[in-house]
Amino acid sequence: VSDIERQQLMQSVNPALVLRNWLAQRAIEAAEKGDMTELHRLHEALRNPFSDRDDDYVSRPPDWGKRLEVSCSS
Repeated sequence: VSDIERQQLMQSVNPALVLRNWLAQRAIEAAEKGDMTELHRLHEALRNPFSDRDDDYVSRPPDWGKRLEVSCSS
């Protein structure tokens, strides 16, 4: 298998975008303030997780996101 074929195979099964806690929290905080833009933007991105991305969804988390702790209260 060539390097190009191997890369294409990996990209077909490994999503470029995975929902991270800090991404969800950012959308939640904006929505709580009445701004649904980030929620809609994130939702649209998650509908196509295998697409190549060049936005902040695939960047490293901001400092506050590295320390984010969430819990499930269900």
